[in-house]
Amino acid sequence: MDSVDKTTWEQEQEIILSTQRCQRNWDYSKKIPNDIVNELVWIAQNAPSKQHEAYYDMYYTTDRTVIEELYQSTWGHTQTQNPPSNARNSQMNANMYMVFVCKQPPTMKNTDNDGSPSKKDSPARWENGIVSIGIALGLVMSHAARRGLVTGCNKSHSTGPDCDFYWERRIGIYDDVVVHKTKKILYGVGIGYPQLGKNRWESDDTELCIGAGNGANLTGKDINDPDFLDINPYTGKQYRRCRIVDIREQDTAVDPYGKIHTMPDSIKCRPYSDTFRDVKCIEIK
Repeated sequence: MDSVDKTTWEQEQEIILSTQRCQRNWDYSKKIPNDIVNELVWIAQNAPSKQHEAYYDMYYTTDRTVIEELYQSTWGHTQTQNPPSNARNSQMNANMYMVFVCKQPPTMKNTDNDGSPSKKDSPARWENGIVSIGIALGLVMSHAARRGLVTGCNKSHSTGPDCDFYWERRIGIYDDVVVHKTKKILYGVGIGYPQLGKNRWESDDTELCIGAGNGANLTGKDINDPDFLDINPYTGKQYRRCRIVDIREQDTAVDPYGKIHTMPDSIKCRPYSDTFRDVKCIEIK
């Protein structure tokens, strides 16, 4: 391997390692140039998919107001397990955000073993969509790293107290998701510039959701509130009661179940990319 090849391979390794590191804070004084935005969108639209079918749509924005609005409904990152609490997924609150929506393609190139077209909602078709989005996400993240940007993937959309399907309503796919069941928000990625001099796992958020370890099936309504519901009408699951508190305003807080929470100095997210991951690559002989 000559020096040029070695340099290229080392750069490629660093790009891969960079995409493993989820970014949790962002420098909003910088704006991603339009040409880079267009490149990332082009990659998302043209990434390979099985039989070149359209298994997903991608929604994106660089508008700070829109991103901050959507960010409010991204609760889910576990902060403590006992007593349970969670924070918003700050990797979403970036300079640019892409969210991938899995869908049933308008075409059908798969067949059942009798030669008839496969069913649009068959598990295999949804699997194709998941794989297609994974390929697109990987290519987008790699290109962002090549352009000097950092990324943070997440799947917290429409999560948090009493915000069921907020994202779906906001981007106009509620009926497709809930009524027709032909689409599903799957995954998203924040893209942008990191805050220099700050650990990537530190969030700027100052709010904590206490009483719940993740963001699913939550209600912030008091049990004595006339509008309180015990069961989530969308999922059929029992609501978990919770309370949102500002960690700057008090040293301790009590959740709806009577558990006392000690407020942290700041919201930090556990990094995992430096831990051992047992992925085996085995040659078949």
